[in-house]
Amino acid sequence: MRKAVILPWFLALALSQSSPTHTVQRGDTLYSIARRYGTTVETLMQLNRLEDATLSVGQVLLLPARALEHTVQRGETLYSIARRYGSSVEALQQENNLTSTVITPGQVLRIPQAALPPEPPPEPPADTDFNPQHPLIQVVLKYLGLPYVFGAQSNRAVDCSAFVQQVFAELGIRLPRTSREQWAALPTVQGALRQGDLVFFSFGGGAVDHVGIYLGRGVFAHASSHGSRVVIESLDSPFYKRVYRGAKRIEGP
Repeated sequence: MRKAVILPWFLALALSQSSPTHTVQRGDTLYSIARRYGTTVETLMQLNRLEDATLSVGQVLLLPARALEHTVQRGETLYSIARRYGSSVEALQQENNLTSTVITPGQVLRIPQAALPPEPPPEPPADTDFNPQHPLIQVVLKYLGLPYVFGAQSNRAVDCSAFVQQVFAELGIRLPRTSREQWAALPTVQGALRQGDLVFFSFGGGAVDHVGIYLGRGVFAHASSHGSRVVIESLDSPFYKRVYRGAKRIEGP
């Protein structure tokens, strides 16, 4: 499994931000990263409070916020996508320069920012049991940046439920393979979330089809199909709040 050098400030940075991030790989430079994400070296340095251009492998850099995108799935229409994001067919057409309503699976559509609900004002974290030294956190950090591949379950790539299953397997806890099986097998969380709870989502609008691990302070780790890798993101983002279905608790060591 690919391992990264974890700097002392790594976890605090990941848990305190909900912006998109990039984990520095061998050979990366500020210039190559800025070019990859369509930004500038100056913006990256300012956003990450860097005094010089020196980078370390495993370092996590904050990236400028990017527009929400949606990859068209089989059977979807502009109408169903617009309804999912609280937008309109006309707004999607205008945002993506479409002259008709014809879309194809795999096509990437930009979602109009006006369609997204406004970001709520920051609130103090509800959880009080966050422990950065918890073994769970140490295992999750080993997986950050690992590629997402649907159906994969290995040290080279994982999907969302395989990531969860493998993390807890390293802690001596056996879980079912799929997100739906995990949802069905575990008790529902009553009250505030705790570090290590599993958080479930429905991207398709029906049964649960995605799962992640709650880390505390309002963030969770998951193998993201959108980001194509294991990442840490905020549960309070408008998209995840919209597709969130609930949490389940693992009772174990």
